Amino acid sequence: MRRVHILLVCIIVMVLSSCRTGPQREVISRQIREAEIVLQQAQNLEAPVYAPETYLEAQLIIRKAKSLMNSEDYAAAESLAEKAKKVGHQAREESQDEQVRVKAEAERLLTRGEEIWSGYDQGEEKIHAPEALSDIKKLLDDGYSYLESDQYMDAMDTAQRSHQKLALLPEVVEKKKAALIKEKNSKAVSQQSAEEIIKVAQQKASQIIEDARKKAQNILLEAQITAAKARLEEFERIYPATYKVKEGETIIDIARRREIFNDQFMWPLIYKSNRDQMRDPKVVFPGQILSIPRDVSFEELIEARKQAGAPPPYIPPYNAYNPEFYRRYLLIKPEMNNTSVSTPAPRPTEPAGSE
Repeated sequence: MRRVHILLVCIIVMVLSSCRTGPQREVISRQIREAEIVLQQAQNLEAPVYAPETYLEAQLIIRKAKSLMNSEDYAAAESLAEKAKKVGHQAREESQDEQVRVKAEAERLLTRGEEIWSGYDQGEEKIHAPEALSDIKKLLDDGYSYLESDQYMDAMDTAQRSHQKLALLPEVVEKKKAALIKEKNSKAVSQQSAEEIIKVAQQKASQIIEDARKKAQNILLEAQITAAKARLEEFERIYPATYKVKEGETIIDIARRREIFNDQFMWPLIYKSNRDQMRDPKVVFPGQILSIPRDVSFEELIEARKQAGAPPPYIPPYNAYNPEFYRRYLLIKPEMNNTSVSTPAPRPTEPAGSE
């Protein structure tokens, strides 16, 4: 009889548990659907293009939340569903902000390109290089069309290509002028020997081409410096070069922050970069301004994690800071005439965490 009573109690507990988890699963499913709606809104705003890292993070969190819900870990699934929704909102906002920035930069480049093109269209360039001027004008018009259709990345790319062609235009014109001078001098054989004429023409042509090359390099330098500054501002917005210590923080807490290294085992990099003001890596003070190294090698990351006691093989996690970010944002590779423009060193910024 006692066994029957125990069996009945077990059946009642199982029924009550099933009744309780059913509604809870529906609530979490609804929360995940809401997060997916927010992520879809971010995708509609081209977040995969303008905010790829945050968008990918939201996708991964949603997948994890679904997995936890299927394994009936409802508390963890509910927490991740809420987090996914917040990260989705963040991706949407970052995409909107980045579109505004790219649009403004594209408008500035197109406006400047129109000014330079107008000057050439009224000068000798129109006589000596009409086809090149026509091609540049088409690029500028295409750029404005992209802006009107909200294709800001395409507008930026088109604007940059128009500036590259504008930078080459003076050299093209001067080469044609040099050819005309050479042709004109060749007709003066009756006054000078053919050898003297060719020598004089070559000297003049070399000087004209050199002057044109310098002029083209100056225009290209201006465009590259503008691009470098834009890349630098973008990089410093995501990964600040300094950090202001908050109350109760340790160097491990700082290394763990997403905008610093997103990895607690990289704290030796901060300590090494701030040895002038830190005697003990365990001691930092509120209000202290720490330098955050960015241009580090992969070997230095491995060594830092090894020193901090990370588990072998000491390779950073996929979402930790990667020095390739630094090179991707700051390394400007010229595409014309092998002109070299040095990448500007990161300038001091308002320390992160100072709010």
